[in-house]
Amino acid sequence: MSVRHGYIDVSGAFVIPSPHGNLFRFNEGLARMPVSGAWAFIDPKGRERLRVERAFTGFSDGLALTGEGFINPKGKVVLPVRFLNNFTRYVVGGKSYGHVGLFGSGLAPVTPPGAKASSAFIDKKGEVVLDGFGGGMVERFVDGKARVHLKTPPKGEVSRLIDPKGRCLASYPFKSMGSFSEGLALAHKARKLGFVDEAGAWVLEPAWSSWERDLSECRFSEGLAPVKVKGRYGFIDRKGTQVIAPRFKAVVGGFSQGVAPVKEDGLFGYIHPDGSWAIPPRFTSVQPFAHGLAAVSLPA
Repeated sequence: MSVRHGYIDVSGAFVIPSPHGNLFRFNEGLARMPVSGAWAFIDPKGRERLRVERAFTGFSDGLALTGEGFINPKGKVVLPVRFLNNFTRYVVGGKSYGHVGLFGSGLAPVTPPGAKASSAFIDKKGEVVLDGFGGGMVERFVDGKARVHLKTPPKGEVSRLIDPKGRCLASYPFKSMGSFSEGLALAHKARKLGFVDEAGAWVLEPAWSSWERDLSECRFSEGLAPVKVKGRYGFIDRKGTQVIAPRFKAVVGGFSQGVAPVKEDGLFGYIHPDGSWAIPPRFTSVQPFAHGLAAVSLPA
């Protein structure tokens, strides 16, 4: 089956084609796409703003990781990165890492060679500024906060929320926990899921069945969060009320710019907050909207 790739606008019109596929969501006004043996960053009008040999990430906190290192939106290399072992080893500021994550609040998580998780943060000069976090997931900073795990946590603590100075803002006892969004995060308790606030208090008591994918997928956006009920997905509001019945086979992210991408009868479309179709299902793959555009694939 022949497939078309590109970006649609909020009406569902196909406005920016991509002959090579591998489309990515707009971040900070730019999206990356493959073009003739290289990568381009385009703006929401489809105009090429930058071209690089390799683009590993989109922009976050003003920087994108390319084959030369982290660049700013003008294409200037702000933090050089040297890649070794077929791009599986990063050398930044003279130190070697197994992985370097996205920047947020001026910091990026880094993973030592051979380690399974990030254990420190570097700044935009490549210098290690926060260290000592190991033994579990380290999230990037969002809105000045990041959740980390200590190598030897205090009794009863599994993870904690820190600021860019490393100061503890709150600690959490949950072995499985999602990312914070709109002040709430998904958390496990007795094989059920609920939502806690940044202080760790239950806002919505555990009442939903286990989420089968990455917990970061189940989070609030624009006041609604996807939950799974008897094998189908619907949406709840911040009071826990089921506002969109669980009738979808899949949800991609959540609501963004007034619509959410969902799957029904084998194809993806976009729904309004009342559950009605904004763009009926006709796509084989989709992403949430950003800057008025969404990356999709559909049969030619």
